[in-house]
This record gives sequence, structure tokens and C-alpha cells, in this order.
Amino acid sequence: MNEILSSLEISFIKGIGNITFKNLILKFKTSENILNTDFNQLKENFGENIANLIVNRDKSLRERALKEYEKALKYNIRIISFSSENYPKLLKEIPDPPIVLYVKGNLSNSDNSLSVVGTRKYSNYGLYVANSIVKELANNGVAIVSGLASGIDTLAHRITLKENGYTIAVLGNGIDIVYPYENKKLYEEISEKGCIISEFPFGTKPSQYTFPNRNRIIAGLTYGTFVIEAPEKSGSLITANYANDYGRLVFTVPANINLSTATGNNLLIKDGAIPITNFEDFKDHLPFLNFKKENFEEVLDLTEEEKFILQIIGSDKVYIDKIIESVDGKFDVFTVLNEMVIKGILSEEFGFYYRS
Repeated sequence: MNEILSSLEISFIKGIGNITFKNLILKFKTSENILNTDFNQLKENFGENIANLIVNRDKSLRERALKEYEKALKYNIRIISFSSENYPKLLKEIPDPPIVLYVKGNLSNSDNSLSVVGTRKYSNYGLYVANSIVKELANNGVAIVSGLASGIDTLAHRITLKENGYTIAVLGNGIDIVYPYENKKLYEEISEKGCIISEFPFGTKPSQYTFPNRNRIIAGLTYGTFVIEAPEKSGSLITANYANDYGRLVFTVPANINLSTATGNNLLIKDGAIPITNFEDFKDHLPFLNFKKENFEEVLDLTEEEKFILQIIGSDKVYIDKIIESVDGKFDVFTVLNEMVIKGILSEEFGFYYRS
């Protein structure tokens, strides 16, 4: 709890941005350590201005952090600090990761993820690509990350859920606000079967400033970004640019040169994006698609508890303590794990569980 409160407190200090925070935590390891470091040591490593901002911070920020934490408890929202082992590994790698993440639902920490983005006003071509390729991605265990926006984002989430896949929605506003409001039902379904994420404090409204920040998280959470359909000036291209800057892969489909809603697709290919013409093309670039078909996919009678465990594990080896923490008392972890090992769904090695 103290680490979460300290992280929230730092996030409220005006002048301490995400890049500065990452540099601070790489040096001092935790947010608590940052706040407890003396002025001279901070000044020596980060300059007088940063030292002043931290040491002479408004004492009311701690109270504000506590209220934010209490609100999270009230609404069953988890706040994950950067130093937590539950913080997404891929997101930690970007230059400006969020100081904290607000999480509603089950956050998987596996690397088998792909962001899927596109225009709000898609054509029949975009609809066809989403229905055919996203369906295959979801059926092959790829976690689909998008932004809950109207259009392609909404399609990507809905198709994934329909195929019983795992999806993450990253918001450009506080996690307590549903935007657009017509996606309220989708928001609730994702929070039950997947995960909703925001970096913004409760009550933060969507704006032209929050969406680009949201887009960097979409790109940072995933192994690559797939642009289904995007005009020349589009937030989807911003996401693709972030992915490229982070050294992640960028994919798109070639488009008719007369299709105004997809002019950005061909521009991305000109700039080096990987062209996709069918699902099989992804197998040359996404290593997690080349694993042999896991036994669990052939088991027809998976319980809800077993599905929940598989979402936690993803394609990783996960230690028992993390599984227990993620389950959070919802059911008897050891009984379910033992059954899954007996069925051949999971294997266990020195307390680590992974898909057989």
C-alpha cells in the first residue's frame, strides 16, 4: 500500500513527468525510496529543480493520494505501481511508462499481445479485414489490445470477446468514465472477461491531450501494432509511430489507392510497415504464433476457474505466488491447479506453472 501511495503522490507532483520518473526509479528502485531521498542526493543525480520539486512537494499530495486509493478500493479498481511485478513487462521498456496504472479486470502479463487499431469510420474493406484476421488472431491465443474507441477499436474488442479471446481496452480518460458512452456494455464485458486500463486519475475527462498518451500505452503494451484501416491523418498512425519508436513491429493491410479511409495503410507500407494479406503472414513475425497447438485448446470442458488461470499464465512460466495473488481468494487455487496438471493442461516445475 505504501508503494502505491508514494507512486500516486509522485504522479501528482507537477513537473515530474513519466520520463523523469523512470530515470528516478531506475536509480532509487521504488517510489518510497524516491520520496525519502535527501535533497543533496537528488540534486547530485537529477539537478536542483527536480530535488526541489520532490523535497518541497505540497504535503497535501499524500492526502490526495490516499483519497485516490480509497476510491479505487470502493470501485474495485486495482492501482499498480511501476515497481510492482504485476506491472506489464513490455510497458516498462518504453521511455515514458505511466507512473501508475488503474486496472479493472484481469491483467495478463504475457508477451503474446498485439494492438489492433483503425479509423472510427471504417469501410466494408475494414470490416472484412477485422472479421477475418482479428478472429484468427483471437483463436490463436493472441491478446488483442485496443482503445475502446468507436469504429475499428470496438470491432476488435467485440470480435475477440465473441471468440472467447482475451482483450485489453486502454482508455484516454479516467477509468471511472466510459467513453464513448455507447460502449458502456462493451466496457462492462471487457472488465469481466479481459481488462480495462488507464493511467489517468479518477474523473479525468477525455481530451485532445489524453488520447495521444493513451495511444503510446496501446503501442507499449504489445509486441506489435496492426493498423486495419486508417486515413492519412489518424490517431492510429500516431499509435503506429509510437510502436516504431519503441522498436516494436508495425503491420497493416494494403489498400485500394482510391479508398480515402485507408490512405494511411499504404503510407505505412511505404515507410516500412509489414504488409499483411492473411492471418498466416503474422506467423513469420510473431514468435508466439509458432508454438505447437497447446493441449488446453483441445479440452472441451474447461471450467471458468481454469480459463481464469490460463489468462493469468498466458505463454509464460508463472510462479504460484503470483497466481494466488491474481486469483485473490475467488477459488481454491491449489485444487484447480492440480486438476489442470492431471488433465495435461498445465505443467509444474519448482513452483512455476506453464502450459503443457
